[in-house]
Amino acid sequence: MIELPTASTHLLSIADVVDVGPRMRRITVTGEALASFVALPGQDVVVHVSDGHGGGVSRRYTIRNLNTETRRVDLDVVMHGHGPGAAWAASAATGDDVEVFGPRGKVLLAAARWQLFVGDESAIPAIAEMIRALPAWTTAVAVIEVTDVDDEQPIAAAAPVDVRWLHRLETPAGKAELLDRAVSLIEIPDGDRHAYLFGESRFVRRLRDDLGGRGLQPHEISAKGYWNLGR
Repeated sequence: MIELPTASTHLLSIADVVDVGPRMRRITVTGEALASFVALPGQDVVVHVSDGHGGGVSRRYTIRNLNTETRRVDLDVVMHGHGPGAAWAASAATGDDVEVFGPRGKVLLAAARWQLFVGDESAIPAIAEMIRALPAWTTAVAVIEVTDVDDEQPIAAAAPVDVRWLHRLETPAGKAELLDRAVSLIEIPDGDRHAYLFGESRFVRRLRDDLGGRGLQPHEISAKGYWNLGR
């Protein structure tokens, strides 16, 4: 059984803010605590941000490009809607303090030879980090729905990976059925397999049930809703 890293609270500061696409902002944070930070692929940190009304809320962002030597880590934020997370990312500036809690998250890489990753743009960081960590003897398929080609990102891998980008164009996030149709056409092996489903919560539940109907057992599916349409 894999032992999860111990989560704790860290006070970091913003080292850089860049847009990695028209709808995603990368906030690089730094701090001495990152010198000994240990995280597994796909884990995240909780960031405490303002709710816009004098209070605070928590938002979770995947740990990406962790470098303990330079004491830096990237947090990628999808810039759609007007929620607290997007508002924080829009106003983030170099030198700002950021309080995070982590690492956290129990969706871990499976040891299966064939792996399927499915999600929308909110899942790109987790999918990219997990695929990068796959051993060379695995084979993977990634199906990712985004607005258009401008949202696509390079995904590095040591293993053979078939990355398929789906463009919903004018259809709002969370309402397209592109992922459902694309996954229904994928040939899934009879065994030694694992599927990861990330994104809008209702989509994740729907696709989990669909894959269950195709014979995948609960232990062969890791499902995590990252956001909820209308909230």
